[in-house]
Amino acid sequence: MEQKRATPLTTAGCFAAVMLILALLSTYVPIFSFIGYFIMPIPISVTYMKYGIRQALLLGITAGILMGIFIDPLTAVIQLLTFGSVGIAVGAGFRHEWPPVRMLLGVTAALIGTAIVLIGLVYAVMDINVITTLGNTFNMVVDNMLAQYKNSGMSEIQLAEANVQLEQVRQMLPVLMPMVVCLAAAVIAYINIKVSQVMLIRLGFSVRPFLPIRYWEISRSMIYLYILAIVMKYWGTTRDIQWLNIIGINLNQMAFFFICIQGIAFAFYFLDRRFKIGTGVQALLLVMFFVLPVFSYLAFIIGIIDMLVNYRKKQGMP
Repeated sequence: MEQKRATPLTTAGCFAAVMLILALLSTYVPIFSFIGYFIMPIPISVTYMKYGIRQALLLGITAGILMGIFIDPLTAVIQLLTFGSVGIAVGAGFRHEWPPVRMLLGVTAALIGTAIVLIGLVYAVMDINVITTLGNTFNMVVDNMLAQYKNSGMSEIQLAEANVQLEQVRQMLPVLMPMVVCLAAAVIAYINIKVSQVMLIRLGFSVRPFLPIRYWEISRSMIYLYILAIVMKYWGTTRDIQWLNIIGINLNQMAFFFICIQGIAFAFYFLDRRFKIGTGVQALLLVMFFVLPVFSYLAFIIGIIDMLVNYRKKQGMP
């Protein structure tokens, strides 16, 4: 009995030391911050899968105390909440064999909840309104872009057009912020799950795999949601119903995003059947989707066609 009790405690102690080292590297080595973000939840996930939530919470608290001693209390709380919530969500999903959609929603909810808590914590402790600060930063970026346009020798007409476009973006950003945050959290959650999956498999765990993107199927209802969002935006604009317009804009972006996912899945499926593309090419295509608008609209069109035609199902997609 004593030996059984010592095993999780010993594991938690070793993982707490590992997390402390990762936290120190993330704090003092900027290049490691991005990598460390996706690695640090894994010890908590492993502990949850092997011993349950009590030991996972014990590990998180122990690592948080060590971070508070060797770094600073506020950084410790921020990292503990961030990595602890993701690690527990991922560990619970793999331990209880959640379906992929449920796991993605669970990790996304953990990220959004943590972000809300951290915004409140920073405001309470440091009297900093994160939302206002982000808005001011964006306004500074817009003003700097306008100044650069003026210095580049653009004509008055071109400056006026650029000013109108940037002002539209400035006004739309607060309206789109809820949906942007949710979609960004979903993307980060997916990366967290995939990185954790690879690491857990290397550590010898048997975890339920995610379907490759080329086999993803988004419900055709997203087309109807997209049409509904356009109608809501039209009514909200023409009848001066602001709340309806805001809801329509956010639903429009959500439907657009998921239809694009369908298009990306079809593109990966088609390219894999023709050319057997590797992970690197897929990653490059995803980066192009997020960076170049033309690829986003192309994915959107392909997604609608695939939803209507069901090409992959007709080809015997699993």
